[in-house]
Amino acid sequence: MSSASAPQNLRLYEWNSGHTLAPMVIPVRVDETPEQAARRYLSEMAKNSCLMNLFENHIPQLPLDGFSLLEENRWEPRVLMIANLPFDYSMHSPRILGFQKVFHRMKERCFILPINANLGLTYEETTEFFQLISNHFPFMVAMGGDDVDPTLYRQINSHCRKVTPSRDQFEAALIKSYVEKDQGFLLGVCRGSQIASVALGYQLIQDVPEQIGHKVAHANDWHTIEIQGTSNNILRSLSSNSSQILVNSIHHQSVVYREGGLLEIAAVASDGVTEATEFKNGKGLLLQFHPELMNNDLGEEILMLALNQRKK
Repeated sequence: MSSASAPQNLRLYEWNSGHTLAPMVIPVRVDETPEQAARRYLSEMAKNSCLMNLFENHIPQLPLDGFSLLEENRWEPRVLMIANLPFDYSMHSPRILGFQKVFHRMKERCFILPINANLGLTYEETTEFFQLISNHFPFMVAMGGDDVDPTLYRQINSHCRKVTPSRDQFEAALIKSYVEKDQGFLLGVCRGSQIASVALGYQLIQDVPEQIGHKVAHANDWHTIEIQGTSNNILRSLSSNSSQILVNSIHHQSVVYREGGLLEIAAVASDGVTEATEFKNGKGLLLQFHPELMNNDLGEEILMLALNQRKK
């Protein structure tokens, strides 16, 4: 959908509350003020037992000011990071700091999408909201976090932890819409890789130690992965001369890769666990590891590769 035919019932606003590391983005109806939209969001969150459990019954304390209209401009370098945990609403999120360190150096403006940012919107308004996100943001990051609700990939919960179904449903629907719009680049990290894959029809291994074994310490360690060739060779273009790289590993679940989908295998661990996939059309990179937390040149180079791929 072109900007000329973009939805007119909603607008996107920046919410510079001063309490988050980057401005948040909220949808505002044409017949409400940004302050009213923010109150609506927080009020609807308080009614959602699923989200209240995630936030331990404490609604985020955010000043209802600092709003400004976010103009549609696909040529402006912008990154939208999808929040999925309460500390994304703070000034102390290591992962957001890690992303910003590289993105700001690349002259990208960073934004945070609140958890279930469509609270209080109708189905039709949510559809418009997703279209506006595609129109405004040429780069989107699905960050790490809790396990994905297994009902989204048609399994019974046997090993999942801290599942929040309403959050997962929103995030999966947003990612699916963003990919289908085919207007931007998607970077998924850890949980972000998993939920993006689920949104695209893939399944997950619910517990790697139980279902794969203990050959590789995936839960909290570093290990090497083997990079494989793909149609676009995003990871293959790393400056390292070796096909093996050392990455951090903070997970107990992983994507079950299958042939014939939208993704290609880009890296695997020695036990066969999927460590990275790339979109066949070059518009996405999904990583099981955390380049934003690696705190080294390799992590930064991987993030810059994703941004440079977006520019192509």
